[in-house]
Amino acid sequence: MSTEPNAAETAPPQAPTEEPSPPPSTSSECTNGGVALSRRKQKKANKVTQRIRVVNGSVDVQVQQTNDDSVVSKRSAVTQGYIRDKFLRHFVKKPSRRSPLINRGYYLRMAIMTDLVVRLVKSYLDAPERQTEVLEGAPCPPPVQVLSLGAGYDTLAFRLLLDSVDVLAVGDKCAGASASSSSSSLSPSAPVSFPGGEVLFIDVDFPAVLMAKAALMAAAPSQTFPEDWHLRPQSADCPIRSPHYSAVGVDLRFASTELLPRLHQHGPTGFVATNPTIIYAECVMQYMPPKDAAQLLALLAAGLPNAVFIAYDQVSPLDSFGRVMQNTLRQKNSPLLGVQFCPDGAHMVRRACAAGMCRAWWADFYRISTFCFAGEERKRVEALEDFDELEEWSEMCEHYGITLATTPLVWDSVATNGCAAHPAFMEYSVDGVACITGVESLPQGTEAIKGTLHNWPSARYGFEGWGNGGVAVEPLSNGDRLLVSFGGFAAGKQHQRVNTVYVHSLQEGELRVVVAGEQSDGAATAGLAACTTHPPPLVFHTFSRVAPRTFLVWGGRSNPSAPSNEAFLLTLDVPDMVSLGSIVTARWRVLCVGSDDRHRCRPSPRYRHSMVNLGGTADKATLLLVGGKTSGVNAAVALECFRVTVCMRRFTISYEALDCTAAGGHLPPPLHSAAAIALSSDAVLISGGVLLGRDACNPHLWQLRLSTKEWFCVPMRLGEGRYAHSLTPVTVNRQEYLLILGGSSWAEKSHVLPALLVPFSLFESNTGSETAAAVAVPVSLPADAPWWSRHSCVTLGQGVVGVIGGGYTCFSFGTFAAKPQLLFLGDIVEESAWRPRFPSACSSNVGRGDGRRTVTALEPVYSYEELLSKPWPAVREVMHYSAAAFLEAATAATQPVVFRNVPLGACLSTWGSSAYLKETEGNTTVSVHVAEKSQLLDFARKNFSFRRVTLAQLVQHTEEATDLFCKTRGTPSETWYYRSIASRMKNERSNVWTDFPALGKDFVLPPGAKEYIEPRLHQSCLRMSAPPLQLWTHYDTLDNVLCQIVGTKRVVLFPPSEYNNLYVTGSSSAVINLEAPDLVRYPRFIEACRAAQQVILRPGDVLFFPAMWFHHVTTLLPDVEPVESAAATMLAPYNMSVNVFYRHFSDTAAYDAKDLYGNKDILAVTRIREDLQSAVRCVLTNPRLTSAADAPVLPPNYVEFAVRHFLQDLEGTASAVADAQRGTGTCFDTQTPASHSLPKKRE
Repeated sequence: MSTEPNAAETAPPQAPTEEPSPPPSTSSECTNGGVALSRRKQKKANKVTQRIRVVNGSVDVQVQQTNDDSVVSKRSAVTQGYIRDKFLRHFVKKPSRRSPLINRGYYLRMAIMTDLVVRLVKSYLDAPERQTEVLEGAPCPPPVQVLSLGAGYDTLAFRLLLDSVDVLAVGDKCAGASASSSSSSLSPSAPVSFPGGEVLFIDVDFPAVLMAKAALMAAAPSQTFPEDWHLRPQSADCPIRSPHYSAVGVDLRFASTELLPRLHQHGPTGFVATNPTIIYAECVMQYMPPKDAAQLLALLAAGLPNAVFIAYDQVSPLDSFGRVMQNTLRQKNSPLLGVQFCPDGAHMVRRACAAGMCRAWWADFYRISTFCFAGEERKRVEALEDFDELEEWSEMCEHYGITLATTPLVWDSVATNGCAAHPAFMEYSVDGVACITGVESLPQGTEAIKGTLHNWPSARYGFEGWGNGGVAVEPLSNGDRLLVSFGGFAAGKQHQRVNTVYVHSLQEGELRVVVAGEQSDGAATAGLAACTTHPPPLVFHTFSRVAPRTFLVWGGRSNPSAPSNEAFLLTLDVPDMVSLGSIVTARWRVLCVGSDDRHRCRPSPRYRHSMVNLGGTADKATLLLVGGKTSGVNAAVALECFRVTVCMRRFTISYEALDCTAAGGHLPPPLHSAAAIALSSDAVLISGGVLLGRDACNPHLWQLRLSTKEWFCVPMRLGEGRYAHSLTPVTVNRQEYLLILGGSSWAEKSHVLPALLVPFSLFESNTGSETAAAVAVPVSLPADAPWWSRHSCVTLGQGVVGVIGGGYTCFSFGTFAAKPQLLFLGDIVEESAWRPRFPSACSSNVGRGDGRRTVTALEPVYSYEELLSKPWPAVREVMHYSAAAFLEAATAATQPVVFRNVPLGACLSTWGSSAYLKETEGNTTVSVHVAEKSQLLDFARKNFSFRRVTLAQLVQHTEEATDLFCKTRGTPSETWYYRSIASRMKNERSNVWTDFPALGKDFVLPPGAKEYIEPRLHQSCLRMSAPPLQLWTHYDTLDNVLCQIVGTKRVVLFPPSEYNNLYVTGSSSAVINLEAPDLVRYPRFIEACRAAQQVILRPGDVLFFPAMWFHHVTTLLPDVEPVESAAATMLAPYNMSVNVFYRHFSDTAAYDAKDLYGNKDILAVTRIREDLQSAVRCVLTNPRLTSAADAPVLPPNYVEFAVRHFLQDLEGTASAVADAQRGTGTCFDTQTPASHSLPKKRE
């Protein structure tokens, strides 16, 4: 190996990098020596040590660095023994262990590309046409040329020239003909190499990448590369050259003019464009602009006439995985520029043929994985690492594929033996139509039922992830329902398996769950002990409701080699009335196995099984356990079933293995990841599932009759099989159906309908006899609907299904975790069955002035007006603004003040024109709050979602909503509210002058306020809404001014002293409807209203209110009261204001630097709270009866009483502080016990 000059001295500096962060595996969770890595450690482990810093690269360096990302993952696969490659270690000095999903994915990529190249090289070398050329006068057969486009640090040429590769020998069976043909006779063949000069290799990539490659090769130990390999890291044209290999620097965007000339100039000796050539490109074509990619294909078709082109590419950009993939690469400044133009194999083939290729084939990775993972090779790979990332594997197979295409003069024998004969590839016609399908066709002939998706009705759901065993519904007496689940893989910040109990109220949102400590009542049965620990973190267990507020957790796993067959009983203590902040107590018991019946046996440890409740009594519950996956080899020939009996009084569980027969001659095969449902206490239905030991799905519905222990295959056409889906009973248009939703598959998603409805009547008449197959009813979902897998569904009413959880790791691009949504089916939707029962804002006069309401027959007999201390007094008013008046209010900062007729600039005359807003900033993208069928925005319960729209769309929507409310008092189905945020919302604050430069010049702060606020400015945000929107009551930690520009608002304010009376969560109050508050649930709100103030804001008004003052804002119509200005009484088309936040204290160190929205308490307030909490914890740590060290511990009831007594004293202290500030009480003395100076009751 020779270098020019000393390569060790010229190697570019190196810097670490990392791949698009793959989260820990969903199965083995990226273990290191069997221990799960934290996210921080995993991120650190992902860092690569070989990022080459190259100056003056030809294109965006970020695109070049995708090469660095992939080579690290290839090295991980090599290190774990998936594939043999002794050269990769020279390009990644420090290996980083990837998840089993990444390792298998890159192994499959390397294996299939190696297989294709070797297969085609052999086809060319053995082609009769090659020998014919010699007979026709050629001095020797032409060499076969292997051209790698976008080669990066690819080592295939090195392995074939200087070492050898292991390839797979294909037997007689066609591995790719069917998803079920995984037993094809694939076995390792003898290693293959081509060192003799019959094959020439050329790597083509950006000059900067190949220069870095040469530098790393030069730094490798001596003898790694032969002496006749010339390494010139500073040569951009040809940094590596040898007799049979060259690295040629070409920017493929300019391939039409540069590629062929440079190949002839710098390629190995003997390179001729007309020689037989194999061209392969791994993850190259989709990064190119579509026009450039098409031109490159046309150049290859015309310039290399006897060639086979191989392209490994990403596809399917529009589903959940595809969106994550695109967003991640876009954030890395490496967008997939061509994936929208060529989203699937048909488009790939069509583009190749349009560019001049004569024949083309396509293979998705479903077929490729079936081809590669078979026979002994499958056993070898499965023995390397635990692997249970099945859904992730299916998603990866959906989103990658390979195109084979031949140029016009390719030898017929090569096209036949090297391309058409490959069992994984399917030939397409020139118009992109597959010549054969080989897959189950979709059910046809039934009109689809429309499905629409809607926001979740209450707070964000506590669990986002998968593998939690399902969600149980617990009905409450007030009509509310609790959704209960346990464990699973939490895909949020934790990103790991959890053993958390989640309880979610449809009306109140997430509830706090406290797990009771060790319970022992001394009355346990002999040999039975109370549970001292709750279950470990589990995934793929089952979670079943067996009695009111009682649930069974069975089986599951921690990692794939550690399944469980333990049973845990969970009981919940739920308050009679659930409200925001309610505490639910969870108690666990381990169930002991009963052994009083010799026919009963305990199922082996398993996960991915199914369990359904068959009914029972108050003391006993009967369930059916079906299928599942175990850690060992499962020798069962049919689906395993166990009848499970749970005794809740004795805390025991017993099992009975069912020996079932087939009514129609066939038994369901062993399955896991199937969906099951009890049709009655005697009938159970099984749908889908993965066939154990095979990459194939069950496409059938199986019905088990328990009384006769007979299986029937339900005659129903469902298309391709699926797994990890849901099966849910639902009423649609007054007819009973089963909803089959989502799931993963071993076939392309285009052959799997995302949602189907199966009529219930089909199961009532099913006898197992031969009948014509019925066709399921398809459900048409929105184009942007998620592709659910590993999710749960709950029926919430007629035509309403809650879809909860689900998701998967999207290979190396990140994680898709489905947000909970409501799925509406059909034309009849029973909204009252699931929607929170908030009083309607439109039943009152809200939206029209000061909130005076008309009492209807539905009103309670007592007067809200009296209870709520109405009418509330007005905020102090300054009719003529002056700088001195503002400074007086701002410096004191104790009471709100409204300033009338304030000069705020041209915005008062221009912003009321929708045409002006659309013209100036209409294309600006904004994020709006969207609430469905509610004008009460509730931050505590999160009854809204966020949507990105243009400002023009926002203006149009609010204008139409205002007009609708004005004419009919009606409101649109969606309420939009806008509060501006910075474009980089995670690290910048909103600023109306920079975020909206065209509008910002119209708005000015008045004299006095401008000079005072600007040095203290925290943020300024634009607000926009339509009546009768009500914004949740909350406080800000900064002083601020609310400047009304267009329309009218009412603001109700409460002083900080009312904190405990407003039921605050975070910085927001749970009381959202001030017109008709729930005084049963929030009785202390009556006390808060005694301190309330209110003000009506019109254009030109500025409301100053100090930090920590609670405020509730209602958007009104402007025609409430006559005002001096005639223009002001004209109907405003919407409501706009500017809110300017600023620091009260000039010392910025007093504030949290990470506070972007003005809702984090200042550091001193946080410090006081933490000091008080620390002092209380210290006092309550092992409190004793006397001061003696050996005195007994004080009983908990005495401790609780002391704490509650202290809380009352502390409230008195806080009230004394408030009275001292208002000047209504004695001066606050920290030395005086609060109980001695309780404040007088406010009248």
